Amino acid sequence: MFLPDPSATSTRPPIQRGGYAYTKEPREELPSTFIPPYATVKLTSTPLQYLFLQYKRLRYKARNVFALCVFKLSSPADPNGRWYSRTVKLHGGRITPTALALHKQMYSAFAEGDSQTLRKICTDGLYDSFMARLAARRKGEQVVWELVQYNRRAKMVSNRAARYPIEGSGVMQAVVRIDSTQRLTRLDQDGEVIGGSGKAKDAVEYLVLQKQFHKWTGAEWRVWGTVEETDLDTLRAWEKDDD
Repeated sequence: MFLPDPSATSTRPPIQRGGYAYTKEPREELPSTFIPPYATVKLTSTPLQYLFLQYKRLRYKARNVFALCVFKLSSPADPNGRWYSRTVKLHGGRITPTALALHKQMYSAFAEGDSQTLRKICTDGLYDSFMARLAARRKGEQVVWELVQYNRRAKMVSNRAARYPIEGSGVMQAVVRIDSTQRLTRLDQDGEVIGGSGKAKDAVEYLVLQKQFHKWTGAEWRVWGTVEETDLDTLRAWEKDDD
């Protein structure tokens, strides 16, 4: 399911937001996760608004870095490392490649109806959403998902961590922006393409990855879903909540 982007004005096909994994399931997303807009200038009408958005971007980025440092330093010392080493390893450079791999694996599994893979790599809310869509497929229908190309290099736009009240428990959430061209083709029982499918579409997705920690040991990254960019109205609402 795609969300249309009203700001697309180039010669490229209209960019879609959210992709096939779009979900508003909010149970596990860390609050006030700032997602910088892809085209900041288009979302601001005055220089003051632009500066405000940039200030907030830097502020939330600093907050996230601080939270990651606190999370890491709160973990026990690594007995096999140097004096400053900790049990929790952030490995920020591995997150974007992991997101790209999970992105392709997730959509391929959804197209093939591979529920075991979806169960393994998706969190509960996204998994339930995929299962509902698989159950709604017409009998005998086949689905083929294809990643045509990446339009820009993927970028991690948010990386956060938070501790749970239980010692050694916590969560990391990272958001990676993926700008790609995708094709989803539906075939009927006779192998004929179902009308309206099979067209390549540009999509900008903000894929949320989540890693749970128990006794300071991190599980594998899993896909939480996708989120939207943070606009000015959302930022102002956050400010009111903080007052």
